[in-house]
Amino acid sequence: MDTSNNIYTELLIKHGAVQTQPKYAAALNEGEVSQFISTSDTGPVLSGYQVRLTGYAEFIREKETLTTEYYHLDNLLKGLRSVPRNPDAKLLKGSVSTFKLENRNYRVDYRIGNGQVVVYNIQPIDKLQKMRDKMEQVAVYLVKRNDQGIWQVASRVEKVTTTYAAVNGQSNNLNKATWLMGQHLEFQYKNLNEYTLFHNPSIGGVGDTWESFRDKIGVTTPVTKKFAKLLADTQANNNATKWVAHSQGGAIFAEGVRYLLNGSSSWALHKLQLNGIRNAEKGKLLDKHSIAFHGNANNNVRSKLLMDRAGITIIPGQATDYDFVRNIIGMNTLNPRKLIGSIVYGNHVTGGSINQSPHTLAQTQEQWKNNMNNGPGKGRGPVQKTFNKIDPTAKKNTKAVPNYLP
Repeated sequence: MDTSNNIYTELLIKHGAVQTQPKYAAALNEGEVSQFISTSDTGPVLSGYQVRLTGYAEFIREKETLTTEYYHLDNLLKGLRSVPRNPDAKLLKGSVSTFKLENRNYRVDYRIGNGQVVVYNIQPIDKLQKMRDKMEQVAVYLVKRNDQGIWQVASRVEKVTTTYAAVNGQSNNLNKATWLMGQHLEFQYKNLNEYTLFHNPSIGGVGDTWESFRDKIGVTTPVTKKFAKLLADTQANNNATKWVAHSQGGAIFAEGVRYLLNGSSSWALHKLQLNGIRNAEKGKLLDKHSIAFHGNANNNVRSKLLMDRAGITIIPGQATDYDFVRNIIGMNTLNPRKLIGSIVYGNHVTGGSINQSPHTLAQTQEQWKNNMNNGPGKGRGPVQKTFNKIDPTAKKNTKAVPNYLP
């Protein structure tokens, strides 16, 4: 069995729902694997397989000890000592030693060899994760790096006091939004150690899409009304703020600005003023803010008109060439190559690995290409391979370079 920690990280990113920034998962896995100790252990375990956890798996296990479901995880890990080749375990295709096993609350991914079971992924099953997600509310959080450099919520707050802030897109629970928006802010603004997160909780894929559609057509959602209030309060507190809005977050940001321009009206035409075109504070209403849109669901042309009217500075943002959300949902390109490529690579947005998604992470086009060629994920399907052959921007990589993104 190959015990390379890079192998564990690649398997995690390719097949698991990684719960922290990929580069931090890789950093956690650089250390030695640790021995699993059950809550029922009273001394050394002398029989059966030795169950060990990678740095990432131990990181997740420690977080789960704070939940009421933890005993289900403890029992699942403890069971690997005696029956790692459980009849319910699913063997990874093409492998003889890599398995996935679930119980009513958790899933663990692991490899067997030399009398050891090395667990490299722990995650709640979808049912438990969705239940947790539904309990989340719209809120504002101060997010800071911990001693390991990992983005974590420091506290819930009522206002923005930091220089940097972000609003996340759809299908992001608080845990994912925390590290993902930290990654986007790092990409945009480089070195920072704290930021404010306006958390747009997920209500499911269909519900999130419906929210985004309503904001795009100017029927302001409750989430966006709360965000608009935060924008106005931040302006009133004279706090100059640099924002990043990702995916659905772009629609929330643009509609929040329009809502304020129209005197907190959900209608584009208010008091004979279309989208705040004659707002008394035109050019100054929100001039303490600047915004960079990343993979945004809002249309850039329309948004620029709104930002100019509100006095918000637009900073060049980020999107890869084949970002389905920006190009198709946001209608931000007429380039046939980008439109076709967005459709061709759409499955990597909805069901691919984080690194190979042209939408999820903030990365350059070259980083994304490198991940498609060498990074963890399912790679290109037959149609994508054909498109890549005729893609004039494609370059052939002859050397595999692991890329978990800086």
